[in-house]
Amino acid sequence: MVFFKDVDGNWHVGALASLLDLVGAITTFSYANCVSTVADFNASYYSTEHVEIESRVMADKGKLIHVVVQVRKKGNGEVIAVGNLWMASNNLTIAQMSNL
Repeated sequence: MVFFKDVDGNWHVGALASLLDLVGAITTFSYANCVSTVADFNASYYSTEHVEIESRVMADKGKLIHVVVQVRKKGNGEVIAVGNLWMASNNLTIAQMSNL
């Protein structure tokens, strides 16, 4: 049994939300080299089929970083989900977090 798929074999929306959140956090870490927490998360779903993912930093406001994650249908590039995340930086690195 695959838990991220629904009965039709498409992505479960909860799994897709988790993916948007994770990719947003990874994008912020890659950009700012610090651990961050989601301050605001908004997801829009258009479909839940086989996917490709693109993530970009759209704005840097110091402690707040805005990330947009787009999930596209594999093959034709049709957007099937968009995550808008405002990430709040705590300026800790992974090494510092592991010492807490």
